[in-house]
Amino acid sequence: MGNVKTTRYILSAGAPIVRLTPSNVLSAPSERQIPLFELLMNYGWTPNTPGYYGKVLLPSILSNLSLLGWFLAYDANLNLGAQDNNRDRNRKSDTKSCDALQTAAGRGDVEAVRMLLDAGAEIQNSVPLHYAAGACPPGTNLHYGRATPSKEFDESRIATMELLVERGADVNQRQETRNVVPQYAIVHAVTAGAVERVRWLLEHRADPHARGSYGSAVEYARTMGSEEMRRVLEEEVAVRRWVDDNVTGTELPQQVKPDLKLILSIAARGL
Repeated sequence: MGNVKTTRYILSAGAPIVRLTPSNVLSAPSERQIPLFELLMNYGWTPNTPGYYGKVLLPSILSNLSLLGWFLAYDANLNLGAQDNNRDRNRKSDTKSCDALQTAAGRGDVEAVRMLLDAGAEIQNSVPLHYAAGACPPGTNLHYGRATPSKEFDESRIATMELLVERGADVNQRQETRNVVPQYAIVHAVTAGAVERVRWLLEHRADPHARGSYGSAVEYARTMGSEEMRRVLEEEVAVRRWVDDNVTGTELPQQVKPDLKLILSIAARGL
């Protein structure tokens, strides 16, 4: 599989490069993939050539940083992606897509995210922060139960979230879509059972009361969250209210353990 010499012979004999041909290259051993793509380029293919429904290959190669670097060197358009409505198999790509950046963010691949951003991927085309916030371990099915990621998996997406926010991602961006989704990064994190990501978002001024199709983070946690998730959100909300009231002599609610570090942190954030 992935024989460059045989592939060159077949192409030179007039075999067409169809829309599925480039994706087949990814089944070849990794050391043969770049030579095969270079060969396809000699016969008219480019990293921006669309597959069916406008899909491009870039989101599928992000785990191979050498191959990603090669795609970038040959002017892969980072804002191309599949059509939103998937109505036309042979139509061109969406030119304001975030497919590649969202995929890298969801995988927690900080270096791939950095490479894409440095090369011109537009955060504002969609919601990569939401993908990082809501990432779940492989095999998780939220339709059949609560997500319970390990702390290690939970924290593994935070570096990506930090990078995205540094580059301009809005922690309170509302996801505009016709689909029923959580819509806010913090609600995505709550649905993913990601307590550490929820803590991080709260520290970065995420609004626990912002309501999307799943309700707010606080509301979702009350019905579907773990005990720890509920406690984290309830304490944050109670202390925010206390800091906001700023009444001399007012005591914290009984259900909230006095936590000077948390109070000072929230006060410093101006919440």
